[in-house]
Amino acid sequence: MARTPSRRELLLIASLGALALVWIFMAGGEDAPQTVAARKAQERVAFTKAPVVHMDLLEKSVAAYDAKGRDVFKYAQRPPSWAEVREMRRQQELARKAAEEAQRLAAIEAERKQKEDEARLAYLRDHPPPPPKPVPPAITFAFLGYVGPAHDRIAAFEENNQTFVAKTGDIVKANFKIQEIRYESVIIAYVDPRFKGQSRELALSRGR
Repeated sequence: MARTPSRRELLLIASLGALALVWIFMAGGEDAPQTVAARKAQERVAFTKAPVVHMDLLEKSVAAYDAKGRDVFKYAQRPPSWAEVREMRRQQELARKAAEEAQRLAAIEAERKQKEDEARLAYLRDHPPPPPKPVPPAITFAFLGYVGPAHDRIAAFEENNQTFVAKTGDIVKANFKIQEIRYESVIIAYVDPRFKGQSRELALSRGR
């Protein structure tokens, strides 16, 4: 004959039942361990198949590469310190003063040169240079030779295929005077008094 549970046993059973209900409610209706194990087994089976990689999508460039763009692997330049800023300002001030000094010296040199040029022009204006010395006319004829004795020789000349003769003391071509007829040359003086005392020796032409 079955024994009737006591009151204490009934309370213990009721408490265990209440705890079971609370645990199920707090678990949020999670699946049983058997269900979870079955799902994990299915996931392992599903991932054994290799995924599909769309190469055409990988070849599409999202953004063009710019070689002159910002390099993320380079750090920005450190700003100068106050000491460096003061040194840069000092160097700039020195450079400015040097440029001003160079400009001042250049202006002084230009003014000095201008004064020298003005003084030179004034001197030339007050003391003009002498006119150039006249140049004797050029002898354009050739000495061909002579005939006759030493005290009465007659010289022969040629110019532009035209031959003419002259004796000592004769004037030829209006500008020249036969001063002396030698064996292989002729001494020719000038008619123009500006060339008085000047003469030229015309050698015998070897062309004939």
